[in-house]
Amino acid sequence: MQRHQRAAQAARTCMSCRSALNSQGPKLCSKCTNAVLDAGWEAEPLRRALARLDLSAVVVLMRVAAQMSQEEFGQVVGQWSQTTVSLIESGKRDTLYDIRELLACTDAIGMPRRAIAPLISGDPDATLVSEHEDGMQGDHVERRRFNSLMAALMATAALPGLDAPARVERSDIETLRTSLTRLRSDDQELGGGAVVHQARRQYARARRMLDESDYTDVLGSELLVITGELAEEAGWAAFDSGDHQAARFFYNEAHVLALSSGDVELQAHVLQTMSMQVNHLAGMAKHRRERNRYAREGLRLADGSAAVARHEGSPRLQALVATRQAVAHANLGDAAAFRKSITRARHELDRGPSTADRAWTAFVTSGEVDAAEASGYLRLGEAQRSVEIHSNSLNDTELSPRNRACAQGHLAATLLEVGDTAEAINSGLEAVIKMTAENITSVRPLNRMHRIRNAAERSGHEEFCAKFDAATHALAV
Repeated sequence: MQRHQRAAQAARTCMSCRSALNSQGPKLCSKCTNAVLDAGWEAEPLRRALARLDLSAVVVLMRVAAQMSQEEFGQVVGQWSQTTVSLIESGKRDTLYDIRELLACTDAIGMPRRAIAPLISGDPDATLVSEHEDGMQGDHVERRRFNSLMAALMATAALPGLDAPARVERSDIETLRTSLTRLRSDDQELGGGAVVHQARRQYARARRMLDESDYTDVLGSELLVITGELAEEAGWAAFDSGDHQAARFFYNEAHVLALSSGDVELQAHVLQTMSMQVNHLAGMAKHRRERNRYAREGLRLADGSAAVARHEGSPRLQALVATRQAVAHANLGDAAAFRKSITRARHELDRGPSTADRAWTAFVTSGEVDAAEASGYLRLGEAQRSVEIHSNSLNDTELSPRNRACAQGHLAATLLEVGDTAEAINSGLEAVIKMTAENITSVRPLNRMHRIRNAAERSGHEEFCAKFDAATHALAV
């Protein structure tokens, strides 16, 4: 009997490539694990497993790459027990051979459905059609989606090594608040790329405390709110870094926590931030139907924020919500509603500052309203007016370094829209140089200037091309 056990142990092989493994340890060899970590959905081991319909290996590849236990993976996918995941991985349960279960699983982990092309065709080299997102090549986007979503999933499962205290004390809440304040400050200075990993880590810690620790009712209520705020910050940092799927994931987490907490200000905060992301996607959409779909969602979210915040006394919050409504109206081509919302935003800002303004609203200045107005006029087809307003926004001395970089990038892109290519390149070059010098990690200014990069190449402006490419590469790593 013992000889048979030793023989079985000696015969352990990697579930992906079938290479020999040690008698104890992971189910994948290091080569296959690293391949999935590096290439994400397009990793060769994953494509091979899909092509040969080895869904047990597919589950192991995804779980090990995400550094999740079987229990954690089961919770993320859909409340599977650890035993269920183990049976699927060992081939003793064929759950995923039901196409409905397979699609539910891929959707839960954020895997694009088109990535299962090898399973459908039986060919591991089946083409995954690349798409452009915010001006970046599709293959790079897929790797970023994979990495960001795995980070998001690990956050909800609580990252290994982030131990929660047995009992939450006042000092734990204050530590989380201090971390959130620092994250928001660094974000305004440097951009989301500088804080995205720490934001996810702090959210994971707060979430583990919320789910596992003991606490009083009072501290529990405060912990629920701060966890929601950290989820919102993680979503914002992902958005500013260009990871829209991860941003959506964390925003949804924040929204659920905000509703659970009953904190009206947090609910309004999350909804207006979600509206900004969707408004941004509407502005980037290539087709009218897609643009209108995003625009309507953006307006619903902004209107929802306005509804829950209607009794809030913060002028800055009210102004911010009005700018989200304004941009959504502009995306829908409703010029009258756009102007009405912008006027309301300026009137609200004129009422401040106020003791009702929370610290996180400090960025809501005249320049912020200018940026929304300029964006709206561009989407309404009044590019020259947009140029004038963008130029004026740069006179706001209260703009943070990151927001100033965004304003400069938007101005450059709008100059190209009105046909002033030379000035667009000069303005864009100034923006890129400042971003590099000040270590700005927001991808939004660069994404807005991709067309300027093309124009600079056509006109032989080598300096812009070189500096733009270097900045893009630095943020894409």
